[in-house]
Amino acid sequence: MAEYDFFATLREELNQIEREADGPGVHDAVRDFAQATGTTEARALAAFWRASKRHGESLEAFATEVREQRERELAIRGAHA
Repeated sequence: MAEYDFFATLREELNQIEREADGPGVHDAVRDFAQATGTTEARALAAFWRASKRHGESLEAFATEVREQRERELAIRGAHA
């Protein structure tokens, strides 16, 4: 039985992250989240990656949902101010 190739698996994940991270709005969403939470963009990207895959979505789709939710929350706060 062949040994599992962990490095190849990591390379496949990295390739997919590189493709998806270039999607529209992804960089801005990751940067904004990093600034809002006081973490690095690398860690923010890791959080986005894990959460997006948990929800079965691409980084682009997940970033769009995060942005839209944030906009709704800000609009509600603005209406109550």
